Amino acid sequence: MNDISETSIDSFSSILKEKEYKSGDFIKTKDVPSKNFYIIESGIMANFTQDIKMEKEYIRSIMFEKHIFMDVSDLGNDNDISTDYFKCLTNSKLFVGDIKDLMSLAVKNQELLVFMHKVSQTSIHLITNRLDRLILLDATERYQILKKRIPDIDNLIPQYQIASYLNITPVQLSRIRKKMYSR
Repeated sequence: MNDISETSIDSFSSILKEKEYKSGDFIKTKDVPSKNFYIIESGIMANFTQDIKMEKEYIRSIMFEKHIFMDVSDLGNDNDISTDYFKCLTNSKLFVGDIKDLMSLAVKNQELLVFMHKVSQTSIHLITNRLDRLILLDATERYQILKKRIPDIDNLIPQYQIASYLNITPVQLSRIRKKMYSR
């Protein structure tokens, strides 16, 4: 938001509420629509989904400080309710805002409209990168990228969650770590 006027920042800030969550708290549960967007002030969050049988959960994305997120599947048809959910992986502080309030502001404020467009572009870019990594990189390379993004990740969240995000088993992650740290 570096290129946005103070007036626009004040307008944007007026629709936000700061909330604190504990590790393990759900921000949005599955099957319950959310009309909010979130900005992470501190902490680590994850976007989860489950397989069709609801037996295994998968981490779609891991988000941390300064990430803006929302459940985009809730923006479509009001009859479709997302099976995704968001959960705090660490204690977290978030700014929470109503999407409708943001849209109302953006209609009146060109700077915020441009900001929303940039956020959308960044989100699409992140999703595309995530898909590319899953397709084109091996698990070790994906782990190295995660470690570069969040250097202390191994001490912040459990191994099974890291493995889920990497789309591997905890045993595979253990082998990758052993191989990396034995060098």
